[in-house]
Amino acid sequence: MEKNSRLVIIKNVKIKDVMKKIVLITLLAISVVACQERAKKNTEAESSSPLNSSYTDKADIDFKSNPIAERYRTVISNKYNELDVNFASYYVIITWGCGSGCVSGAMVDIRDGFVYTMPEDKEWGGNGTYIDSKKESKLLLSVAVAQSPSGEIEESRKYWEWNEDLKKFKFSKEEVVILKNTD
Repeated sequence: MEKNSRLVIIKNVKIKDVMKKIVLITLLAISVVACQERAKKNTEAESSSPLNSSYTDKADIDFKSNPIAERYRTVISNKYNELDVNFASYYVIITWGCGSGCVSGAMVDIRDGFVYTMPEDKEWGGNGTYIDSKKESKLLLSVAVAQSPSGEIEESRKYWEWNEDLKKFKFSKEEVVILKNTD
């Protein structure tokens, strides 16, 4: 009986050690996941965080900087003069219709007047139904709105991040949002 009780005590000690290790591993895994989520949120916050803009005057548009500037000279000139900075602290995003439920656009850097094309989605054949931007954010949202076969209104939202150093947009993510049922 004494031998059996020693075995039970040894088994209980081993089980307790195993349980402690499982708890430690679980806590470590939770910590790693929490750190990754926090880092992800910090990255998202950085990409949409306020930027510093000390420019108040707009440079003249450099129409030779991009073929789209020559082609849409009138609409770009008119809207550039009407609008304030509306993207990434230094840019004026300008859009115009390109057909039923479609917009195209460009953006002008107020510091040097250079014109840049908007991120074009090959799937949509343009920039979507509308574009949304914020003055102090490097994150651009292009949205295509459509009615699904079931009658619901769907927004396909594509997020693009502006890289100031490369002067290019990089696709970030896509999400589909159901707005409402039309029935």
